[in-house]
Amino acid sequence: MSGGGTSRSEAAARAANLSLAFAGFVLIALAAAAGKGWTDRHFLPAFAMSRDFQIGLVDGLRVFMALSGLVVLLVVRPRILRAVAVGRGRRLAVSALSAGLAIAAAFVVTEGVLHTRTWRATQERWGTKEPLRQADSHLGWTFVPSHRGQAEIDGRAIDYATNRFGYRVRLPADPLDLDRPTILLAGESFLLGYGLQWHETIQARLERATGTQVANLSVNAYASDQMYLRLRAELPRFRRPVAVVIPFVPMLFDRNLDRDRPHLDSHLIWRPAEPPSLRLVELARRLVRYRGTRSVDEGVAMTRAALRASIALVQARGGRALVLVPEYWPEEPAERTVRRRVLDEAHIPYLLVRLDRGWRLRVDRHPNPRGAEAIALALAAALREGG
Repeated sequence: MSGGGTSRSEAAARAANLSLAFAGFVLIALAAAAGKGWTDRHFLPAFAMSRDFQIGLVDGLRVFMALSGLVVLLVVRPRILRAVAVGRGRRLAVSALSAGLAIAAAFVVTEGVLHTRTWRATQERWGTKEPLRQADSHLGWTFVPSHRGQAEIDGRAIDYATNRFGYRVRLPADPLDLDRPTILLAGESFLLGYGLQWHETIQARLERATGTQVANLSVNAYASDQMYLRLRAELPRFRRPVAVVIPFVPMLFDRNLDRDRPHLDSHLIWRPAEPPSLRLVELARRLVRYRGTRSVDEGVAMTRAALRASIALVQARGGRALVLVPEYWPEEPAERTVRRRVLDEAHIPYLLVRLDRGWRLRVDRHPNPRGAEAIALALAAALREGG
């Protein structure tokens, strides 16, 4: 009996030793493998954080993983082996199983609670934040039409107004002549003029520089597929669209991969919102901004298709399509990689406007009045050169 008990203890000790050593080395190996190349493939440029902060966050997680592996190897493993050697292996196994079940139960309960709440897409913003949005079953959201409100941004009170179509205007009652030659801005918050008074926006400056009416179809937080869908719906209103400006901002490319809102696939087939099956995992992904290789590839294909389709829409109406790429310089390598992969490799022509890093709001990376002026002047020059 004694010999059998000793053999079982030795076998348990060997199994515990191998399992813990394997777990420790796997953690260290994963931390080592998640280097710069892996990070660049799976963490796209993010608008809400600088690249340095983003890389620092990933590196911090790598250090934590490597230290966890060392702790397992050098601290946890010897203690468990000593416990097994003195016959407390079964008690430890029961304790480990209990702890694992408790963690799993906590995960299940948290996931269940999240499923009782209304799930919002990554970019959804409801409530009282100006400019006000409303839900749209086809696009995800649009601006509330015929509305005027005010928001405190960058220490200033910013007035926002929309007309009956939900376009940004100086005042809701300002006339829009659908028969006049018109330049359309089919974008998101950069072209909308977030954080800017109306007279400071790209829209107002471009109208003054060209003498041509400008209609602003932009809606905050739109991705490239939403811009295309909105342009397709709104363009027929205008009798004489002379040009349409379609932005592509590399630091905002990440939102083109979102599937928790109505979206287009790479064949431009409309898909309804796809809330994640594991919401706790999705919240963690949003925190660290991880993207799988397949998701990135599909996002690149969809973005190219949406831009090409937008250009074709405009050209079919006899107008000129300008793909605008506003970029703060010196350009981040990750943003340059996105720009080249989406546009250059697909041979999609674009207007690159270099902005000084000081030409942005203090609170985020939207253009300030100086940045908006630079973009408007570049657009006006490009339109003049193109006739």
